[in-house]
Amino acid sequence: SVTLGANPSVCQPISSTNISYSGAVGTPTLYSITWDSTSLATGFSNVSSASLPGSIPLSIPSSVHGVFGGTITVANASCTSSSYTFSLTVYQHPTATITSAVVPCTGYSTNIVFTGTPGASVSISVDSAAPSTGVMTGGTYTLSTGAITSTHTYHLIEAFNAVCNDATVDTTVTITPNLMQWVGGTSGSESDWSTNANWGCGFYPTVSDDAIIPSGTTYAPVLSSASGTTRNLTIASGATLTIGSGLNVAVKGDMNIAGNISGNGKVVLSGTSAQAIAGIGNVNSLELNNTSGASISASSRVTVKKVLTITAGTLNTNDSLVLFSDTTGTARVAPIASGNISGNVKVMQYVPGGRRAYRFMAHPFSSAIALVQLSTGIDITGQGGSTNGFTSTGSNAASAFRYNTLVSNSASSYDPGWRSFTSALATTDTNSFARYQGIRIFIRGARGQGLSYSTYTPSPTTMTTMGALNQGTQTVTLAKGGASNQEYNMVGNPYASPVDIGTVAHNAKVSGNIVGAAVWIWNPYLATVGQYQAVPVNTTSATPYYIQANAAFQVRAAHNGDSLVFTESNKSANATTTLIKGLPDYVSLFVYDAQYHPFDMLHIKFGAEATDNEDNDFDAAKPQGPDFNLYSISADDHKLAIDGRPYAAGKSIPLGINSNYNQEFIFKTEALSVPTGGRVFLHDKLLNQYVMLQQGTEYKFNVTKDAATQGDKRFELTMEPGVDATSNGLQVTMTPNPASNEVSISYTSGNAEHVTVKVSDLTGMNVFTKDMGVQQNGKVIVPITNLAAGIYMVELTSGSQKVVQRLIKE
Repeated sequence: SVTLGANPSVCQPISSTNISYSGAVGTPTLYSITWDSTSLATGFSNVSSASLPGSIPLSIPSSVHGVFGGTITVANASCTSSSYTFSLTVYQHPTATITSAVVPCTGYSTNIVFTGTPGASVSISVDSAAPSTGVMTGGTYTLSTGAITSTHTYHLIEAFNAVCNDATVDTTVTITPNLMQWVGGTSGSESDWSTNANWGCGFYPTVSDDAIIPSGTTYAPVLSSASGTTRNLTIASGATLTIGSGLNVAVKGDMNIAGNISGNGKVVLSGTSAQAIAGIGNVNSLELNNTSGASISASSRVTVKKVLTITAGTLNTNDSLVLFSDTTGTARVAPIASGNISGNVKVMQYVPGGRRAYRFMAHPFSSAIALVQLSTGIDITGQGGSTNGFTSTGSNAASAFRYNTLVSNSASSYDPGWRSFTSALATTDTNSFARYQGIRIFIRGARGQGLSYSTYTPSPTTMTTMGALNQGTQTVTLAKGGASNQEYNMVGNPYASPVDIGTVAHNAKVSGNIVGAAVWIWNPYLATVGQYQAVPVNTTSATPYYIQANAAFQVRAAHNGDSLVFTESNKSANATTTLIKGLPDYVSLFVYDAQYHPFDMLHIKFGAEATDNEDNDFDAAKPQGPDFNLYSISADDHKLAIDGRPYAAGKSIPLGINSNYNQEFIFKTEALSVPTGGRVFLHDKLLNQYVMLQQGTEYKFNVTKDAATQGDKRFELTMEPGVDATSNGLQVTMTPNPASNEVSISYTSGNAEHVTVKVSDLTGMNVFTKDMGVQQNGKVIVPITNLAAGIYMVELTSGSQKVVQRLIKE
């Protein structure tokens, strides 16, 4: 008898192995092996009475693997032992290979499939990290990558099992995830953001995806029917994304914009953790709606071309945000209900070409800036030239002025309150461009233009200033001097947005903080270099009037220390664009030159509540422009731009005109509102001509070197000139009136007298006369077909009685 050792396990390929034995009794010299039927079927052979060596050899057929077994006996010449059962495990030599690795989209998982020897284990390392082990079940092993956003290398190091532990494989696969990248071009939907096939991943981006818009694609993406969402958004240089009106792209992660985002829709940064913005690019409309905020990287430059909206959170600009301006419009900051903007902002202001004129300007920053910042787009001239930060010229005449209420005199032909800047470099003294300050500056065109006397056409230009923006409610304190006529204040729009000064002024008027029935803007398109234009203000209701960003206006303070209060709700999307127009409920009288370029305007409103004096609630004074002025004169001798009067037949309203130019001008009625039955005439006292005002009525006149052609005594408006329908017993009627072909004049008197009828034009020239002889009653038909349209005076005399009536020829 013997005791067999452990059942052997071997690894293919191998041809033999041994089973050890011990404890031999009876000195066996022979052994026999009997394999079971399964083993015999695979090629194992029985052994009979073979010489017994030191261990019992087992012969293994080639290419077999599995568990095999049978029995072993030992013997000597006389005796044979009982049967010993044994088993032999033959392992297949392990192999493994990488058979598939589908490339995923960025942020998604994929599977790497390994195939090889069933039951074998594989050793795998990812990016040279410590290896992990998997087991081939049924000949395959699947490794899940988890979400990947960058390139990874998967290394199959070896395959092994319990016996075969040296099967080195050493193969790798590298997976670079596909970007969620726009490709475009799907037939029929070439530019549609929401078309799956327009994206490299085969589906359009969701909140989990990083969307990339590359340059060079034939079709650029457009959102026209539905909004979009993405995690990170990248717009490559030269690429464009268009967002339709009312739609948005919600960005939940970071944004890198080197191209352009256009359209009337917007990008909304609406993540839950702090978001980052990078790149040098443009976006039409940008909104921050993230309480964790967002920051623009300091090396970037993000240009907003239409509107920036802060709904929640803080936008940290890192001095890298630009509000753009060009001929299509100026970018604005929408009303801020919650959140804020931190850091400096570059604010651009486009000025159209073709006009060399003064303009009122302001800046939207919370502290003073140097005037020289405006010289990014224009030449500013002044005392000392370049030494003081100005553009040097032969005269160094000033082109920029501030207003000092405390030394002003608004009644003067040139208000001494206007003080020239003597330095463009200061940020702390009176030469600084202060917060809330409105200034007057002469713009000649782009830099280098208009500095000599040569003829040129001013080019458009763009100025850029920089500072921290005013946000929230802004209170502007007004000044009033101790002397009369020291109440005008220049006030700048405090916001980087159009603002409703009509409502702001109405609130101040109701509070008793301002004087007069108007505020004044500067209209650079009036006269030759610009002119004041009155904007009506009343205490009854607010009439919105919107001035653009970076603009200023004038008000008259009621008391020193009064204020104007601006709120975020006063912001608007657009400025009032129709500046030159007649006013409803007014008689609006404009003056044009011979080419119908507007020079000035006067508005008169008839109402019983007004007086002939200057009334605080109904009249607005006339600040004097530099080269032409039209105004009415109140009974207390004040010049008015808006004049409230009671209507009374036979009364007159004196008009004043002063002009630096000897040329032809045209009065034109741009609006006409008079009491029912009332009529207003323009009376040229120099030429003794009357013109009845109707909508569109024009009257040409000349200003010459003769002082009588202008001033305060040439023109007046009269309300129904003194014409009589009866004189004692004489009664006269005319029908029709107005008339176009003929008019019938009937008369009756208490006595038979000699009757004559005369018709003359407003210059006094006789156009019709008829002697009717001695009559008490009668009628005459006067043909007027050949007369020019206008106003004629009909005079009927009966003895010593006379009646004069007005006839209108249509």
